[in-house]
Amino acid sequence: MAEEKKVDERRSFLGPDEVTLYYIAPPNAEDIRGADWHYSKTYTNCLVEGITTSAEMVDILMRRGIIGPEFEKRAQELTNILRDKVVELDEAEDLDKKRELAIEVANAREELFQWNQRLNGPMNNTCEQMSDDARLEYLTSCMIQNEDGKRVWSSYDEYLKTKEQALAIRSRFEVMLFLQGLESDFLEQTPEAQAMREVESDLIKKAEEAVKAVKELAKEEEEREEAKEKKPKKKTTTSRKKTTRKTASKTKTTKK
Repeated sequence: MAEEKKVDERRSFLGPDEVTLYYIAPPNAEDIRGADWHYSKTYTNCLVEGITTSAEMVDILMRRGIIGPEFEKRAQELTNILRDKVVELDEAEDLDKKRELAIEVANAREELFQWNQRLNGPMNNTCEQMSDDARLEYLTSCMIQNEDGKRVWSSYDEYLKTKEQALAIRSRFEVMLFLQGLESDFLEQTPEAQAMREVESDLIKKAEEAVKAVKELAKEEEEREEAKEKKPKKKTTTSRKKTTRKTASKTKTTKK
């Protein structure tokens, strides 16, 4: 009895070359301890360098009026607009309406994202966020494997010094999604993305039907032309005889 091929349960993704497959293996206890150590080390270094903590940054932003009650109110308004647009999109049946609403949902989502950047942007430069980045990079260096299960980077230092920056960035992004429980194509699963795929599919179908109809019309026209060519021409012998007689009659009259 032939042995069944073992299914590779590791999560995979395509590298920057869109050909090579890389795999994500869950971190072991040693990897997690190393990641936590790098978090603590980075956090301490940030404090020594005078970088603000998350709490300090929030206080600064509030004192400057960048965030506060008005910020929260507008964020909630944009969230409600996005929610209502998504509901309207889910209930739409007409494809033209779906396309219009899908664009509106995408715009509403982008507007909410840009508004939240007033807070998220500065928070990315705090001790906590920089330490989280260091932890993520360490885990990335540990978790990315080739098909044979060998680590792509043998150490954290090798990861930091790699010349394949495109692969390092892509790997970090994929590991971040993995740790957050998100699929690689999560952006393609949003309501607006699904609606646009449905609209696109309908447009392709209509285009194919139009092309088919044009080909059928062209074929019918070709068949009509061929039928005309094959149709026998009418005999003109009688007409020619009459013409000959008239010519002869004129000739006789002239002679007289």
